[in-house]
Amino acid sequence: MTSHTGAELVTCPDCGAANIAGVDRCENCGQPLLSVDIPETDQAISESAFSEPLTSLRLQRPPAVAPTATVREAVNLLVENKGGAVLVVEGGSLSGIFTERDVLKKVAGRPGALDAPVAEYMTTDPVLVRENETVAVALHKMADGGFRHVPMNTAGGYRVVTASDALRWVVERYIELGA
Repeated sequence: MTSHTGAELVTCPDCGAANIAGVDRCENCGQPLLSVDIPETDQAISESAFSEPLTSLRLQRPPAVAPTATVREAVNLLVENKGGAVLVVEGGSLSGIFTERDVLKKVAGRPGALDAPVAEYMTTDPVLVRENETVAVALHKMADGGFRHVPMNTAGGYRVVTASDALRWVVERYIELGA
């Protein structure tokens, strides 16, 4: 057997021989070593924390408008509330969501758009989360759909889970901010 001075070594689980990390087969017995030197992941964030319910996030009640409200009214609410989203609600049911992204992609540069009903420019049938779902579910839905705002239906009315809420939640639990 060759000398492996200075190299990182792995031990063959079959014969106990030392081998250079990364070789495919044991130099002594020929057994495959492909899975022996796979590094373990060091997760800074535990999966169990992401199993917490969405109620562990501090969520604001977003402003809401009727579908007949003007885009101008919805934009004014976006500016006043700094939340990034306005829910469009009719008869207690969610009709859609109107976000900063809708303003930029659908409204900006279109003459007369500000005086049109918000229903013409809102995102209809938005993906929802329920208050009994986990933080992981909300993050998955946001990442999968490319959303920064996901409405949540609660017993007390609608809330919106935002990317900022989720980031704040992660920072509060896992990032030590030292001086």
